[in-house]
Amino acid sequence: MIDVYKSVGLLSLFLFQSFVVWFYLQHFFVIRISKSKFYCLILFVYFIGHTSITINHNTLLDFKILSLLLTFLILFLFLSGDVMKKVFHYLFLIFWFLIQEDITILLLHQVQQTKEIVIFFAQFFLMLLALLFVLGLKHFKIDNLFELNKIEYGFLSLPPFLSIFLLLYKIPLPLSRVLIFDSYLLLINIVIIVLYNYLSEKNFDIIKGKIAFDENSMTSEIIQQEEELAILRHDLKNIVSSIDFYADSNDFENIKAITQEILGQEVFNRKITGCIPIDAILNQKISKMKKDGVQFHLDLQIPYNLDISSIAIDSCAILGNIIDNAIEEIERNGLTNPIEIVLRFKNNKLVFRVANPILTSEIDINYDGMKSIKLPNRRGLGIKSSYDRIMKLKGHLNINIQSNQFVVLVVIPLKVKEPVSSKLNQLSKIQ
Repeated sequence: MIDVYKSVGLLSLFLFQSFVVWFYLQHFFVIRISKSKFYCLILFVYFIGHTSITINHNTLLDFKILSLLLTFLILFLFLSGDVMKKVFHYLFLIFWFLIQEDITILLLHQVQQTKEIVIFFAQFFLMLLALLFVLGLKHFKIDNLFELNKIEYGFLSLPPFLSIFLLLYKIPLPLSRVLIFDSYLLLINIVIIVLYNYLSEKNFDIIKGKIAFDENSMTSEIIQQEEELAILRHDLKNIVSSIDFYADSNDFENIKAITQEILGQEVFNRKITGCIPIDAILNQKISKMKKDGVQFHLDLQIPYNLDISSIAIDSCAILGNIIDNAIEEIERNGLTNPIEIVLRFKNNKLVFRVANPILTSEIDINYDGMKSIKLPNRRGLGIKSSYDRIMKLKGHLNINIQSNQFVVLVVIPLKVKEPVSSKLNQLSKIQ
């Protein structure tokens, strides 16, 4: 009957120990398999660790080393997280097993007549202490996706590693001193786990603060842009009213004066392709590039009487935006190679290709906005605006890096009402 109670007690302790390890790993890791399967794995590994082959009271084969290796594999195969994080918790678990075994053996040497009871209660108490400790940390549980860096994990791994070394190679001491020594090691490693949890919390708070700061900055920028747009819309109404008045009076000099004041530069009035909307943008950009000393190369093949009135506003905005972006890149980095501007009309499709030199090919291509020249942390809206307009026209936009050039290719379908002249106004170079 005593043997039955002993077996039930040891089995209960065995299941409880496996549960504590399972619960501990669940707190600090995201498990890739089901919780029940993971518990069965822990149970199996723990069973192997307590198994040995003994003949005539001599242990021939002990499976503790195999159990440690299997625990190592479980951590790396079935738990999500950084490698250094897994190493840190692996070392802590080994330390916990060793300190538990060390204290139990010390007590056994003093209380031989009650060996089984001492084993049961000592190990049960230590595992209960571990469970209460993890439950205490669980009160401050955070998202497991926020990790420490490798250096932090490396420093935190030193105390459990040194503790394992001291437990395996400690010098013989009286029982009282050994218990004090083990208690110190236990306390130090508990403090390390608490410190680890605290650092994780701090990292989480820092990330939350950064996200909140970015959201506030973005909100402030959006509000500022909306205010600027409101002012611009108000001023634009007045400007358009003035232009409309001068147009009715055929006063083209004042109209030109208003446009030059808005653009901040004198615009050439040259016929380049013969397509008035395209020429209007090209004249303005050529004037700006010559004024700023930006080299450029034009390769234009557009029918002189091409009618793009149905898409004039959008196409001009698209062409103007991508040329502006190219000019800004040249001016931001002080580059000297020319901007290549290619325009084609073929198969009822209007094609823009603008290529500008870049300082580095490591550019984050984002159709929602690229880095702005105005503010280093601000995203320019030129690409985003162009993309939205191209999608509205059911066109195509492609951005890529080719031979240290930032290349923007735009294809816009155009419904031509009447056949346009096949005569093309070809201009290979304008500098």
